[in-house]
Amino acid sequence: MAQDLAQHMEAQFPGTVTLTLDGSFPLFDGVPLLPHLSHDDGEKLDLAYYYEGAEGYVPGRTRSPLGYFAFEQGPTDCPPRRLTLRWDLDWLQGLFPDLALDRTRTAEALRVLGQDPRLGRIFVEPHLRESLSVGGARFGFQGCRAARHDDHIHIQL
Repeated sequence: MAQDLAQHMEAQFPGTVTLTLDGSFPLFDGVPLLPHLSHDDGEKLDLAYYYEGAEGYVPGRTRSPLGYFAFEQGPTDCPPRRLTLRWDLDWLQGLFPDLALDRTRTAEALRVLGQDPRLGRIFVEPHLRESLSVGGARFGFQGCRAARHDDHIHIQL
């Protein structure tokens, strides 16, 4: 699925690079990169959003070095909680490069993923789905105690 998406995105937008992310530590087998807890069965994958800078699309770049934790802020119905894996990391946000979400590429990727019959679920924060005008039966919300999905796309079989 990831390879098919990358080929589609390259055909639609020449020069586009689709990045996959690793929800675990590469040196320790079976140890998740917190707050990820479900990337242990080979059926889940995270994809980076596409970004643009002042000059336009920036291929192969994310806002954070890991591709995680640089959130696309927006409204949420989730109340603040102490014991949760839904981290805000407000103190960290100002340290990331000033890149904007490439809304055209990201919306196209989500549209393509949403139509792929091999895919079971897609997690993207509701405010992003709404602002990008994408949705469908495969899209879901991971809940208020799980990792946020406004820094990456989570797909699962």
